[in-house]
Amino acid sequence: MRPGEPILIICHSFPPNYGIGGRRWAKFAKELAHRGYPVHVIRNSVAPGASTSLWTDDVTDPLIIAHPLPDRYPRAMIRWPATSLWDKLSYGLWKRILPLCTKGNWYDRGLFWRKPMLELAGKLISEHGIRNVIVTGAPFSLLAYATELKKRYSGIHLVSDFRDMWTWGNYYGYQTIGDDRLQHERQLEAMVARVSDKLISPHPAVLDHLHQAHGVLQDRMSVIAHAIDPDDLDMTFTKVPDGLFRMIYAGSMYGTKETNGYFALVLEALRSLKDTRPEAFAKCRFDLYITDHGTEALQQQVKDQGLDAVVHFHVPLPPKEIMKRIAASDLELAFLPRDKKDTMVTKFAEIFYLGCPVLHIGDAGLVSRTIVAQRMGDSLRVEELVRELPRIISGERPIVIDRNADHSDYLLANLTDLLVKEVLQ
Repeated sequence: MRPGEPILIICHSFPPNYGIGGRRWAKFAKELAHRGYPVHVIRNSVAPGASTSLWTDDVTDPLIIAHPLPDRYPRAMIRWPATSLWDKLSYGLWKRILPLCTKGNWYDRGLFWRKPMLELAGKLISEHGIRNVIVTGAPFSLLAYATELKKRYSGIHLVSDFRDMWTWGNYYGYQTIGDDRLQHERQLEAMVARVSDKLISPHPAVLDHLHQAHGVLQDRMSVIAHAIDPDDLDMTFTKVPDGLFRMIYAGSMYGTKETNGYFALVLEALRSLKDTRPEAFAKCRFDLYITDHGTEALQQQVKDQGLDAVVHFHVPLPPKEIMKRIAASDLELAFLPRDKKDTMVTKFAEIFYLGCPVLHIGDAGLVSRTIVAQRMGDSLRVEELVRELPRIISGERPIVIDRNADHSDYLLANLTDLLVKEVLQ
């Protein structure tokens, strides 16, 4: 890629849109702009009064030029929980209308973006001489729409970024839309795999699927991890010597149904700690900063079981602030559902840099093996949680991390080097 050459990123949830989905490309856009590359971004517009991204400050560089498109997806479908009668009626109405608008997944938020997205992308490509186009999903419809740019504009180098699993995942409604619609989505997935110049993902398991399901050759795929941004890490922050054993959960809750089961077992473990090791219980605290997930039901469980003096819920905080709280903690709990047992998430490496051990809770897989092998913390199966968490809190099962392990491959500058040299053209 030539120095100073413009790039186009198509990212529905790019900041200031709220949610974790925009973090990945906000970080890369920040570093690319810092290196002198103009970064044009087609993103969703922000509704008046809506919450804004925790990563909005990352995209203030004047070389990051946002081009918002109106959000045409019905707000009734994404307003959750639906509490008012109007919300419930609107949701029911759109559930009948949206399936008539597509052969595929009508839960996809890019459903009505095809024409305006292609028109805007084409305008930017022509006006700025853009060759490198990066499109990221979910919403996965955007990846399918972007393949049309290859037909319309010669010389386009199209990079399709799979942040998550598409048709083989358990999210975004794909397991509820029926076989015919799922087959249509598989055809779109195959087209994206065939037409894109490069397929990237933060997860090796995603690229393994694309290779096995669609025969994508290895030289067309690259693992580009989620990046650690040193600007978010306050390495000078130290723990407060107050005698408390501090546990923290910071980030998204994946797999609502399974998470509810994990959380119930955490509370059971705390009750067991209270009964069997009251001294340790009196010096224990668990703080949760959950994004992209309502916490009302979880808070009620805590209150019902009389654990609200130990378990505390907080509003999400900007990255720098949450990192300070992680650095002040003795243990980061990480719940991952079964289908993410091979999905390494950014926060594990970030937590390592802050000197806080990770306790992974979930099935054995790449995540558990990596955490244990690289001495980033420990890993428990779900059925072990009630027995082992009290032992960890009380110090009977110590967790030791290797502070000398090298995780520099995850740093933003190094990953951007990889992106520029191996992915872009």
